[in-house]
Amino acid sequence: MFDSKSVESFKSSLEANYQWPAVFPFKFIVPKERSEQLIELLGDSPLIPRPSSGGRFIAYTMEKEVDSSNEVIALYNKASEIPGIITL
Repeated sequence: MFDSKSVESFKSSLEANYQWPAVFPFKFIVPKERSEQLIELLGDSPLIPRPSSGGRFIAYTMEKEVDSSNEVIALYNKASEIPGIITL
């Protein structure tokens, strides 16, 4: 997902802005043909899909309670393995 410097910066930002456990808003944009991979990865977490105007991508928003900044980073790292995904 990120290089180690970016991970540390993101982690620092998470630590400064959240008290754990916390509900964290995850956002992903994935090619339509890869959306099932993301849905499987996220399990039973409720997702709000929003197709792009051209129909090639789907943006997903999810709020999930997580225990730490490490859990946020781990989920983004897993999602980044899906080809073509954009994590926000």
